[in-house]
Amino acid sequence: MKRLIAAVLFLVSFSSLSGELILLGWKDLKPEPVPNQFVLPELSYQQRQLLQEVFTLNQYDDAESAAKLTVLKNDLKADGLDADELLMLREKYIEVQRLASETIISDFDGEKVRIPGFLVPIEFSAPLVATDFLLVPYAGACIHMPPPPANQIVLVSYPAGYKVETVQYPVWVEGVISSKLTTDNVYLVDGETDVTMGYSMNASSVVNYH
Repeated sequence: MKRLIAAVLFLVSFSSLSGELILLGWKDLKPEPVPNQFVLPELSYQQRQLLQEVFTLNQYDDAESAAKLTVLKNDLKADGLDADELLMLREKYIEVQRLASETIISDFDGEKVRIPGFLVPIEFSAPLVATDFLLVPYAGACIHMPPPPANQIVLVSYPAGYKVETVQYPVWVEGVISSKLTTDNVYLVDGETDVTMGYSMNASSVVNYH
């Protein structure tokens, strides 16, 4: 009989533990970093400036721009640098970095989690009452500055609504999280913009951070 009671208590204890909130940090939503296979060479300030001019002039198709391009490329070549190869390497490097920023993990899919962050409202049910918002790791993200990487953005739905007093203070958000890379056109303070998000959450609670 004692063994039966012990077994029941074990099952109850395990069940209660499995239903507990998982406290997440933003690093938990990023996979282990992989070194970029493309390495950019060390360039002097002047060389970077010349390469920037080459990049800009490549956008034009006229005789004057072509003549300037030739001079700039020859200047870089004198330093042992191939402007076209450097720009190609730059594109590959940026692409690898972009793919890394959009790599998400599914370890917490369907789990009830609690995560702190700063909100960026995108839908309201009443003045200052946000029902949909982006949760991001630092204040001001997406407002007057580029959005964070996709794996550092959670799209939160909270029908109950949260009264936004300021976006400069953090909040705690609880709810069921899921991973799915999506890009949507959202309206922010600066206007409409496309934002790629790595996660979404149906929130059950949004409270001020303490």
